[in-house]
Formats: sequence, C-alpha cells, structure tokens
Amino acid sequence: MTEKVRKHEIEGLLELFSTDPFVFRPAELYSIDGELREQLRNYNIYVVARRPRISINPKSVALNASAQTIDGVFSVNLGFEIKEIPFSYPNLFSAPITSLGELEYPYDHLRFVVANQVPIQIRIHDVIRFAKAPLQPYSDLFVDYIGQSFGDDGDSDAVARLIGKTGKQGHGSLQKVLADINASNPESEVYLLLYSYTFYKKFMIAGGRLVPEISLDEAPDRFDQLLDARVSREERINLIEAALIKYFQPKYNDIYKKTFPQKTHEILNVLFDLDITGLSTSLSTEEHNIRIYSKVVDPSNQHCARYPIVQELQRASFFDVVFPVADA
Repeated sequence: MTEKVRKHEIEGLLELFSTDPFVFRPAELYSIDGELREQLRNYNIYVVARRPRISINPKSVALNASAQTIDGVFSVNLGFEIKEIPFSYPNLFSAPITSLGELEYPYDHLRFVVANQVPIQIRIHDVIRFAKAPLQPYSDLFVDYIGQSFGDDGDSDAVARLIGKTGKQGHGSLQKVLADINASNPESEVYLLLYSYTFYKKFMIAGGRLVPEISLDEAPDRFDQLLDARVSREERINLIEAALIKYFQPKYNDIYKKTFPQKTHEILNVLFDLDITGLSTSLSTEEHNIRIYSKVVDPSNQHCARYPIVQELQRASFFDVVFPVADA
C-alpha cells in the first residue's frame, strides 16, 4: 500500500451533529401547528424508517396496586404471528394516576386520568420510549429513505415541505416511498425521524502521522483559515443528506448511495475551497430508547459517518493523519 502524502501541518475536520430527533408517524404531521411547527422549522433532515406494527393489548392494561405504573402487554405484528411482550409504563407525573381510560382501535394510545381530573393520552411511540419492556429487536427502526425538507425555494419549514403548505401537495419522493412501503410491508408501521443540524464544529490537528509537505511556518495563515471557515446551513444540509445516504444506503435512495464522496459532487466544493479534508456526520436516537439500522449498518442508538474529503487520491486526509495505517 502506497503511503499517502500529507500536504499541510494542520489538517481540518468538519463535524455535523444533531440533537435527538422528533419522531412522528406520517399522519401525525398534518396535526402539527403552533409552537411545535415553528420549532420544527429547522428540522431539515428526515429519515423514513419502519418496524413491525406494535399495539397495546386492550384486555391487558391494568393500574398497578401502588398506582405508580400501568402494566400491560404489547402486541407485535410479525406478519406470520403476533408476539406478546409485557410492559410496565411508569407514572411520569407528580400526581397519582387515579383511573384508566378505555383504549380504542387500533390500540396505539394509552389513556389514563391523573389526580381524578386531568385526562392524559400517550401515543404508542412514547409508551415504548418510557416503558420497561424487552422489546428489542422489534422496536428497532429499519431505514428506508433519507431526505431533506429544506426546499429548492429556500423555504425551511420542514412540515410544509413534507406535506405541502395546503396539506395536499407534499414532498413527491416521500409520498412515493410511503405508498410503496405500505403496499410491500403491510404488517409494518412507518415513522419519520426529523433531525436538526443547527450547530457544527471544526477540529484541527497539528500532530499525528506523516511528515507534511508544507510546514506551519510556510503557511502561517493556515490555522486562521480553518478557524474562520464558514459553511452555510444549506451547504451543511446537502452534505449531511449525502453522508447519511452513503452510510445507511437506504433502498429508496439512488444518488450518493454508492459514490459519495466523489470530487465531481458539487456539494463538496465548499470543503475543497476551504481545504477541509475530513467530514463527520452523526445522529442519535438514544433519548427515544430505540435503535436504527439498515442492510449495511447494525442496530444502534448512535451512528457516525466519516469520510475523507480530498481531490487527489494520494493526498492524506484528516483521518489518515489521525489514525494508524490499518484504520485509515
């Protein structure tokens, strides 16, 4: 293996990281309004994922004698069988749960009353999120599609982009994917994970492996060049979408799935111009108590996609400088 050539004494990395996502079923998007919709304005990356349909067995639900938990059974639709898994949902309120509400078909909400006066309805995703239950791997979400809801017209309202401003004309790719998944996997339920990548970090390394061609004395502005580098939100969204598509390689994505990063990809020009030679994109589902995965990625609640960004194959990237040869 030919040793790569390190160009600069200082190499830079762009890290794009998200908060935990908002998680919705597609139909729930149509009822989002007010403060939540405004908050979702900056949630521009979405993941379409599915898992076996999980419901609550209505005959199983009972209030624990201490009134501190609601106990019941999840019914997991595996197509060829229904698997039942017991759960215990904790009282997350300061007042006691005093009674249970009647469950309604398709049994995808938990209903109860707090302090004899406050009716509460918890959707199935949040029951799963907080309940104690041995649900894995059935609660894992399989990634089918990754897209962005930024919009060609600069409209950053993610919900408007996904369902259409009138609720009648949404993101064409999303609608097609949802229709195909529902037809091909009727036993599954689809979820949308909306991510915000508002913040980003830049890392620099001056040590590490390989002797640089250009020392810091020969390029005294190199540090300030990387420190002052700016990448616009639209540029970051494009990079994140491509990086995650290559990482998960979802069935319904085509572009970037096999080729990212290539020097012909225009979205990389901003990194080439800034001479940043490493890209890292991460996402998490840790706070939701679920894992996501694909055909090429194992289930996990933390994922990180890393890519060398160089125009010349022989040039060492940020990762070549940081990691030993065997891991480069």
